[in-house]
Amino acid sequence: MSMRHDRRTFLRGAAGLLGAGLGVSLLAACASPAPSPAAPAGTSAPPQTAPAQAAAPSGVTPVKVTYAFASINPLHYVATIAGEKPELTRPFGIQFDLLQTTNSPNAVNALVGGSVDVAAVTPDSAWPAQDKVPDLKQVMAIADGTPYVLIGQPDVKKAGDLKGATLGASAVRGGADTLAIRIMLLENGLKDTDYTIVQAGSVSDRTAAMKARTVQALAQLEPQATLLRDAGFPEIDNANNYPPLKGVHSIVLMAKQGWYTGSTAEVAKSFIRAWDGVTKWLYDPANKAEVLAITKKTMNVEDKAAEAGYTLHVAGKSVSMTLRPNEKYLQQFADNQRRAGTENVPADPMKYVDTSLVDAALKG
Repeated sequence: MSMRHDRRTFLRGAAGLLGAGLGVSLLAACASPAPSPAAPAGTSAPPQTAPAQAAAPSGVTPVKVTYAFASINPLHYVATIAGEKPELTRPFGIQFDLLQTTNSPNAVNALVGGSVDVAAVTPDSAWPAQDKVPDLKQVMAIADGTPYVLIGQPDVKKAGDLKGATLGASAVRGGADTLAIRIMLLENGLKDTDYTIVQAGSVSDRTAAMKARTVQALAQLEPQATLLRDAGFPEIDNANNYPPLKGVHSIVLMAKQGWYTGSTAEVAKSFIRAWDGVTKWLYDPANKAEVLAITKKTMNVEDKAAEAGYTLHVAGKSVSMTLRPNEKYLQQFADNQRRAGTENVPADPMKYVDTSLVDAALKG
């Protein structure tokens, strides 16, 4: 999946250099803001009573919806598949335009700066931005649970051995893997002050950091976790061992209200319908071989690792099947943040959520 625009290359570089709090102003000033796409002339809204079968008029050019996300990995299976198989979203009049940002805080920055239409983010990376920009809303569930394993250097035998260690993560704060690390180590008696988390980049970058021994451990997803285990790095814990890490939305979709309530409201609803259609395609067992092929191509892995990714994220249902945000899942996410020692965790995380887009798009 190529990024053909120089603007995208610049944004990725800028996002990697900027912290979550400082990136907004530069992205807003330097990025060429992508105007919210307008529906092409003659496009009519797909029937709301049958969203899975809704189709755009024949011959109409699909509208690009720019989607910011950390990196290509199974938490973003839907967007990855949509990028590889545009024919799945074309019937809805939508084309996914993907922008990798290396982590969730940078995806938030890209949305606030106006360079993308929607962003896949962790709820905790969204809250501070939403406090400053009330127009930002969490509108859809993307990933459920915390499908991470804790992997250490060969001399690390158990999580308790990581006292004083340096761990690699996508972000020091605001990454799904970061919270997984903090909770798993807390369960093993280690507080935040007992270890150091450093920003080590995307999923593949973190794997490289482990192999270079620049970090002592990390929380990793499949299929990269299989690559590390096969290279001799032991799995020392699994987030699925802890019930509080299961019933959560680890990734949600964030958008500006003006995008999904203004002149592009029908585009926004069509995007949700397209997402729902790709989700159904992903979960259809008849498509497993093609999903595995896409995994191997986009995530640069072989058969065994691709199969492990499919097992954990599709068979294990980490990709949200129900797109409407779940209040209990978001409350549990907030409770986990509070328990890990995060400051300024909202008492009611639903105040940052607007379910009206999903409700309108998938009505009936």
